[in-house]
Amino acid sequence: MKRTLLAAAVIAAASLSLPSVAQETDPNAELEQIVVTASRVEMPKRESGVSVSVLTGADIERLGYSSLLDVVRTLPGVSVKNSGGAGKVSSVYLRGESNYRTLVLLDGVNIADPSAPQVGAQFQHLQASDIERIEVLRGPQGMMYGAGAGGVINIISKKSDEPLRAQLSAETGRYGTRKASASLGGSSDRWNYDVNLSDFSSDGFNAQEADTSGERDGYDNLSGSARLGYAFSEQFSVEGQLRRTDAETGFDGCYDPATFGSTDDCLDEYTQTSASLSGNYRTASAGHEVAVSQQEIERDSLSLEQSTYAVDGAIDELNYVGHSALAGGRLLWGGEYEQQEFASASDDEDIDSLGLFAEWRADIADKLFYTLGYRRDSLETEDHNSWRATVAYPVLLDGEQELKYRASYGTGYRAPSPYEVSLNLSEEVPAVGPETSRGYELGLDYRLAELLKLELVYFDQQITDAIFYDYSLGDYGAYGQDDGDSESQGVELALSGALGESFDWYLNSTWLDTTDTQGGQRQQVPQEVYNLGLSYSLLDDRLTLNGNWQQVQDRLDASGAMLDAYDKLDLNAAYRLTDKVRLTLRGENVLDKDYREVAGYHTAGAAVYAGVQLTL
Repeated sequence: MKRTLLAAAVIAAASLSLPSVAQETDPNAELEQIVVTASRVEMPKRESGVSVSVLTGADIERLGYSSLLDVVRTLPGVSVKNSGGAGKVSSVYLRGESNYRTLVLLDGVNIADPSAPQVGAQFQHLQASDIERIEVLRGPQGMMYGAGAGGVINIISKKSDEPLRAQLSAETGRYGTRKASASLGGSSDRWNYDVNLSDFSSDGFNAQEADTSGERDGYDNLSGSARLGYAFSEQFSVEGQLRRTDAETGFDGCYDPATFGSTDDCLDEYTQTSASLSGNYRTASAGHEVAVSQQEIERDSLSLEQSTYAVDGAIDELNYVGHSALAGGRLLWGGEYEQQEFASASDDEDIDSLGLFAEWRADIADKLFYTLGYRRDSLETEDHNSWRATVAYPVLLDGEQELKYRASYGTGYRAPSPYEVSLNLSEEVPAVGPETSRGYELGLDYRLAELLKLELVYFDQQITDAIFYDYSLGDYGAYGQDDGDSESQGVELALSGALGESFDWYLNSTWLDTTDTQGGQRQQVPQEVYNLGLSYSLLDDRLTLNGNWQQVQDRLDASGAMLDAYDKLDLNAAYRLTDKVRLTLRGENVLDKDYREVAGYHTAGAAVYAGVQLTL
């Protein structure tokens, strides 16, 4: 299968009919936009040798989804599983890797949950109302971002660039769903500020098939953020931000302490609070950024309105990134200190880590762009080294066409979570060390003005010393490390384009061949995912019609049984009634397909949502 996927990528690239390559590359031509996540500083995407998907604010608005979970699942290399509807336990897989091997940043803050057994972002609680941009960096990125960065999802919230902006919106629909949001922002020569508030609630539906009562498992989410920035000069600025999410989720099958059995009267309470302060100094040839952040998470599981498992977690971080022009290239360097904490009624644990890194970025005759980076992390269990090398070769074809060949190789790792360390201590079992990853990719990008954009990538990556729960360790089980390698090879194809000024489309496909350490297919990870999206504007752009169709195939559930393939069609329309009033109508699963993302858990049927947006 590995050779088949590589052959498919080579054949597809070879079959692309292109004119002969010109000898000179236009340094001003860009394959697309500026990206930040690839190297933590702004760089033209044409110079990047890694795979980065970008969704702009306009893209997110066209998709129309309320949850960021539904937004990111439309991207290549991404798959999602959700256990029973809005707010329920969910995971985002990037190239087949679990969510706790993916770093999720929100305005530069690591929003992973250290109170969970494995430290990963609680993506199901992220709303799309105030998000301006999403960049998804695929492949092991331990050199640039440290532990847990088997891939990076960088989420950037809206920031006002006008004197005053105010927006109100409301939406309602099936399952008793109600959403209201408000935002206020503005900027002047020196000050900028933004305040956002979002209130989402749904009565939901019966989440678990085992619950025959038919009762609904609802969800409530109140999220707010505030940002304030001040520019002392054109070179130096500071910014502070606060963000808080309070969520309550009904679910089924929790422990009943009264009968020592189970009950379906279950509630999960979740509170996430983060604060950050950053300073940025930049000149024409150099830049420095320092940021300090703190995040606290409180979770409590209630059974029959009684607390059964309450845990807290916290992440404190100090980050510095500097970059400077040097000897015809650019040197980037930095350091990170991070402390993760886990606390329950019976135990608490914290883990510290310190990482130092540097990357050299340069070009050969402004034709071949390359980077080479190295990182050293000092962990409590053991130290770890990471590195990454990338190369990009963009060439200008005749006319408005451009082609880019690229390749990258990188390594990464996941440090043991505080919970994994704490459990092994309590069971008097030796502590586990970091699990490591490595991977390479070969890519080809092509662009014909705005008419056609193509990205074709073959990738191959491995996880070594994977941490897993072993029932044979200690008295009740503890964490051990696997001896073998788990692998993920695949091909990603992304196509998009525009026909005139009114019609846009995209098509992306991901073919995976994932294996565990025993050589079997990995559970829960779909081997094939397809997305097709269309957008059409009419009536002088006052009416926009949008749709996304997704098909998912070849998945094993947690028991190893094959799940049925499924496809889902979502449609939405937006009508600009006036310059200040916008009406929306969205249909999800409009063909009313009965499918499962997780065995034993229901999914939503056909649903319609109507909304209004007022811009002041």
